[in-house]
Amino acid sequence: MRIKAKIDDVEDWFIVDTGFSGDIMVNYEIFEKIPFPTFDAGLVCITENECYTAFGKISTFRILGNEINTVVLWIPQLDENLIGEAALIKLGLVINYKDFTILDP
Repeated sequence: MRIKAKIDDVEDWFIVDTGFSGDIMVNYEIFEKIPFPTFDAGLVCITENECYTAFGKISTFRILGNEINTVVLWIPQLDENLIGEAALIKLGLVINYKDFTILDP
């Protein structure tokens, strides 16, 4: 499922990935536009044997009229914009799998 969202003032499409336990991951283009310092965010494992070094920045994430301040990750080997399960929980959003929509109850 894809949905438009904003990181600071940059709007783009994001994939809702409930298998991603983190908050937000973005591509390099968006990550570079976040005006805060970069820090080492440790390893992120995709599978048991596939882990990558992640970089992070603190940013504001906006979707469906809701907003959170969060750590936004960038992983050089992955070029995806993802909304993870943790962000959905913090935002109080619910996925309706029957209609493939995201709801703010």
